[in-house]
Amino acid sequence: MSVILTACKNSRQRAIEKALKKKAEKKRLKREAARNQLTEKLGLDDLEDVHNLKIWTFMLNGEPTSVVLHLDTLEVAWNGDQVESTSDFCHCGSTIDFKIGARHGQITTTSGSRPKDGLIYSLTIDGSIVPDSMQDNE
Repeated sequence: MSVILTACKNSRQRAIEKALKKKAEKKRLKREAARNQLTEKLGLDDLEDVHNLKIWTFMLNGEPTSVVLHLDTLEVAWNGDQVESTSDFCHCGSTIDFKIGARHGQITTTSGSRPKDGLIYSLTIDGSIVPDSMQDNE
């Protein structure tokens, strides 16, 4: 009896794992398609090969969105269009504020805890933190 119960439990577990893998693959493909669309719109060959840019790609209201910070000039682009921004510098780092319509964005720059960390850039849109764009390791 316990052999039958164990077999049922294992087959159910495998079915759940298979469904989760399928869902994760579908999500990864959707994210990859949005990233490719943004790459074409920005006119870049590859997002990871650009060293003087900090790029955030995310979904905003169901639309693929990108914010690009030009590290050498501190200019900000929203979906490929330059936006007016103001910079504020202090001893603890800097902030770059910009507006897109009714939305308020802010990029903060702080130094890392270790020297090899360099500068750490973080983006907030309307007070919500936007995670860094991550490479798919799959």
